Amino acid sequence: MKKLFGLVCCLTASTAFAQADVKQPQLIKKSTIHASITVGYGGIENPVLDADDVTSPILPSFAYYGDNWYFDDFSVGYSLYETENFYVDLLGRFNDDGFFFELDGVDKLYATGVVRSSSGRPTLPTASPINLTPIERDLSYMAGLSSAVNVYDNIWLSAAYVHDVTNVHNGYEILLNGYQVFELFSGTAGIEAGINYKNEELIDYYYRVSPSESKTRLLSYNLESATNYYLKVSYEYPISDSFSLDFKLKHTWLDSNLANSHMINKNGYFSGFTGITYHF
Repeated sequence: MKKLFGLVCCLTASTAFAQADVKQPQLIKKSTIHASITVGYGGIENPVLDADDVTSPILPSFAYYGDNWYFDDFSVGYSLYETENFYVDLLGRFNDDGFFFELDGVDKLYATGVVRSSSGRPTLPTASPINLTPIERDLSYMAGLSSAVNVYDNIWLSAAYVHDVTNVHNGYEILLNGYQVFELFSGTAGIEAGINYKNEELIDYYYRVSPSESKTRLLSYNLESATNYYLKVSYEYPISDSFSLDFKLKHTWLDSNLANSHMINKNGYFSGFTGITYHF
């Protein structure tokens, strides 16, 4: 259940602040509950070294958009100002970095099997601590402001600032993206590109290895803030009033400094899901 919870959060995180795809009147109706479940295959690549990828055969979704407030899976928001082509919202959403640790059970591993030397050379031998601390990182919930404007022909540009309100790391994120929905082969397609800036406090909490977490003395590595980039494509083809064929695929490019840190083993990762969706 925890893996499914994380899968839903991670797959919806990129558009939690940019509601252009769900506020479009042809896609969602206000003041009604929208629930669906997709049966197929999907998941998330885990960029943490030696951590397992997360996969699932089902993907549920639950959303409600009222006149002023909304929730979309695990994101919540309140509309401060809204016109047909512009809005400003209060927004709450999970930070996705924490799921990389929660979903794989990294807390059961020690850094000797999870981290690597940033130079590619073996780590320097040293005496092992008597009591090693398991690698554990908590989930954080972020809240702040989001805004979007329709610049041309359903092309939306969005921006958001969200800060940790759970006192986990007290960091913040700045998110920028562009999104467009359009008709394609009797279905609805979407393309989204975005930038996600994570400040040093957030990156340091999740990806720095403390001396008590490692059996070997790691070479010094300076973790800084990180700017990740992503591209997402989606397609929904209606089969009937209740069923549709759905496809979502997202690739995230990690900041080069973060990708070369002790705890990461790749430059980016994929997430997505494809299958048949039943709309309740």
